[in-house]
Amino acid sequence: MFALSKPTAAIAVALVSAVSTLAQTCSPHFSEGTPYAIASNLNDEYIWLFNGASAGTPSAVHLEPLPPADSPWFLTSTSDGGWTISLDSPAVTCVAAPADALLTTQSCANAAGTDIDFTISCASCTDNVATACTLVAATTNECVIVPGDSHGDPSIRTLECTGTPEELWDFSALS
Repeated sequence: MFALSKPTAAIAVALVSAVSTLAQTCSPHFSEGTPYAIASNLNDEYIWLFNGASAGTPSAVHLEPLPPADSPWFLTSTSDGGWTISLDSPAVTCVAAPADALLTTQSCANAAGTDIDFTISCASCTDNVATACTLVAATTNECVIVPGDSHGDPSIRTLECTGTPEELWDFSALS
């Protein structure tokens, strides 16, 4: 029969607990109508900005280092449990994530299951902040990522979820 000493058993329990804690994710609960900043989890000096492009124009959403003010984003739940990310509240113009392409914008109408519907899971969720979040587009199951580093390529796009790094985004309520 195999037996563990008390110290060895305690270490084993602590290790299993630590590994399961690292694997845990949470589903954020955003307050509809509240503006949020969306920042890179890898470099929080870079935040999401809308460049003023008309709906449907690729690269409408990109990263910028420390702009004079945060760009407000509004999150609205969809009927299938996902979220839309819009420029306005109530939601009219939403961020869209077409397959293997740069993010763009389009109408927020009929969001569930479309390019504007995102599943969001995070490593940490509180009332006003969600950190290390993965965004997955409902239609393609592709992750919203930054190809390369934010310093060299500020575009935000969808690509196959590869595992590293996928938890790229932090959400924080703006006051």
